[in-house]
Amino acid sequence: MILASYVIGNQYLFVPPGEGSKEPALDLVFIRGQSWEFLPGYYRHLAPGRGTTVTESLRHVGNTSWVSMEEIRDAPTNELMIRGILQRINVSATRRRPEPLPDWLRERYSYLTSSVPRPPTVQPFDAPTNVKCFRYSVVVAPNETDTNDHTFHASYLWYSMDCASLGARSGAYSLLRGNLAKYDLKMLEVLYQKESLEGDVLDVESWEDQDSPDTLRFQIKKGDENITQLTMQFYITTV
Repeated sequence: MILASYVIGNQYLFVPPGEGSKEPALDLVFIRGQSWEFLPGYYRHLAPGRGTTVTESLRHVGNTSWVSMEEIRDAPTNELMIRGILQRINVSATRRRPEPLPDWLRERYSYLTSSVPRPPTVQPFDAPTNVKCFRYSVVVAPNETDTNDHTFHASYLWYSMDCASLGARSGAYSLLRGNLAKYDLKMLEVLYQKESLEGDVLDVESWEDQDSPDTLRFQIKKGDENITQLTMQFYITTV
């Protein structure tokens, strides 16, 4: 899903002005946060060989970041299967700090700048102090890094899913128990806070949301540094 969004953005939405122009291209793009809703149609229609359609639309353009929405539909029925909201940041490749978007991009999408309300993006949450956490540790492997030598964004999802799977089997949660594969994922949110690299030891802390036992929250840490936060909500008929 992220790859489809990246390809659409690079090929259609963020192409700089014509050849010979001195206008700069985007320097280095990081994902700040992503949120995905998996609707019942996803589990009804997803099958090998079945067609889907992907729509990517810009919803807001800020000073250093932009927000896009992605929808994936079942091609034969046009039923919505997945809806996602992504926030990306333009970053300086040398300073590793947010960089203002090029003027040509802000001018091209001036109708989506600060005058347009920004769709809700992923926000940080506080870890509770009175909840027992299930913990899982992992060492970042070479095949889990990207071309920038960072831990690949999808790797954090697998670390958290592994943590949740072990926690469910060990009885760490009140509703999610046993084989986690029997529960369909309803919602996923990820907030990328800091970078990690090959060889780093990451500690994944997970706990059941106090107000919603069908929801697990995760804080991935490197020592005392917060690296990534995730939230996973599952379809549970008893909730």
